Amino acid sequence: MNQKLLDKFLNHQASAEDIQTLKSDPETADYMSLSEKVAGLKLDGFKSQEIWSAIQHHIYAQGEKANDAKNKSYFGGIFKLNLTRQVYWRVAAVLIIAISTYFFLSPNTTTLITPQGTHQIWTLPDGSQISLNAGSKANYHAASWDDNRLIDLDGEAYFDVIKGSTFSVKTNSGIVTVLGTEFNVKVRDNQFYVHCFEGLVKVQTQDTTLLLPAGSGMRLIQDQLLTDNVTIGAKPDWMTGESSFENTPLQVVLFELERQYAVNIDYHLELLTENEQALFSGSFTHQDLSIALKSVCQPFGLSFELSDQNVRIFKN
Repeated sequence: MNQKLLDKFLNHQASAEDIQTLKSDPETADYMSLSEKVAGLKLDGFKSQEIWSAIQHHIYAQGEKANDAKNKSYFGGIFKLNLTRQVYWRVAAVLIIAISTYFFLSPNTTTLITPQGTHQIWTLPDGSQISLNAGSKANYHAASWDDNRLIDLDGEAYFDVIKGSTFSVKTNSGIVTVLGTEFNVKVRDNQFYVHCFEGLVKVQTQDTTLLLPAGSGMRLIQDQLLTDNVTIGAKPDWMTGESSFENTPLQVVLFELERQYAVNIDYHLELLTENEQALFSGSFTHQDLSIALKSVCQPFGLSFELSDQNVRIFKN
């Protein structure tokens, strides 16, 4: 490997001829290819150089595990690694997959994803904001945003909408339309929730159309329509660190626990059978998994065991 040329490239001092030499070297070609792929990414709100710097940091972390101390040196704040081609390919694959997990971009569509255990806020092209709850996905067409402010949502999101053209949120259970307002939409486990905190929203489902003023909401659960009241000007509970439920099946609550804490919850089928009709009304915190599990399990006479990211629930 031409370590000197690679050092120049990492320090942004390589000439066009140096870069071509690195591309032609079998030991650095994969590294250079990854660099070009990152430079070509167009991620809203991110600079490709910032992304590449982060990737270099991760490459160092992977290389530290894969190489002996003699195979790396430190100079001027930059780690210089003699990584094998196998390590390069492994790092490249992991990093590209990781980036695409969060942002899938095409010339016309932007898709935003929050993995389990995370919440994220994005600013949309018109300045409106979308806050995605854990395990949620939203996409929109950036090129036509000015004329068609439409979001496709799978999961749960809170919207703070700038006044302007019609703003719509499409789900597999219905469409929510507003002109400028703050509202929350949730579609999970065959349940559809809409709560309006400011302004006015219109909800269209297959069977009905509703107008929800500030302070009101609706729930569509197994084709049963229910109405709710919310505090005007407030935020949904999940944005303040809690998940709240009213007459919700135990299994649905456990699904949400998995999403918020990025854990796997294991329980025997007979446990659900025994509690099939048991409904949970209450909340659990997003700050402490043990406390959250107690809040959910104790009302049903259940106990739990924690081991890393795995939870086992059983009957007392």
